[in-house]
Amino acid sequence: KIERGTRDVDFGIKVETWEQFNSLSEGLITLGFSQDSQVSHRFKRTDKDGLPWDIDIVPFGDISDEKTEISWPPNDEFVMNVMGFREAFDNALSVEIYDNPQVIIPVCSPIGIGLLKLVAWFDRGGDKRKKDASDILYLITTYAKIPEVQNSIYEDGYMEANDWDDLQASADKLGCDIFGIASPSTRGFIVENLTSKQDNFQVLCREMKGSSMYSIEECSKYLALLLKGF
Repeated sequence: KIERGTRDVDFGIKVETWEQFNSLSEGLITLGFSQDSQVSHRFKRTDKDGLPWDIDIVPFGDISDEKTEISWPPNDEFVMNVMGFREAFDNALSVEIYDNPQVIIPVCSPIGIGLLKLVAWFDRGGDKRKKDASDILYLITTYAKIPEVQNSIYEDGYMEANDWDDLQASADKLGCDIFGIASPSTRGFIVENLTSKQDNFQVLCREMKGSSMYSIEECSKYLALLLKGF
């Protein structure tokens, strides 16, 4: 059983213009959401049980520039990297959240989350980056618990290739699947900033280890297997 709770939800919204994003923001405020005064893409809402939620809504798509970055109006001072969002969207899972009327939304797959976490780790600092590293380790150590993935690591030779170690096979399989959806430019970004720079690799290993039950050596082995395909 895989369990991990969170009090925040992240949405990627594919839009063409800032006008479309602003229209969505205004609609959410009308529905009772409040917009964070410091973080313009964050909205807050209290649910029916009185519990607070943070909802981050990040626009991507034609709104981004050739470097897959978005610059927030009006003065374009806040720049955000949305590399990997399009690939995650194109490979999302279709999930029905309501049946009458039927509402189906694209939900980021574990593969897409892995891709976004690798990219995000370079962009963010402090505790947020450590959280990304922790999430990468969590994905590696739980990926093979997905029934389809568990079948694949046996049938496609990942277990045999990794001396029948399920965590190593999980890291190997996850890395291959992430590579499979990443665009050439995103692959190049990961190679340039992680696989080709040993210092970055070591820092990510240490942050993956954090307060987890895994050693630095184990984290290094899992990360190396994850990145093998790149």
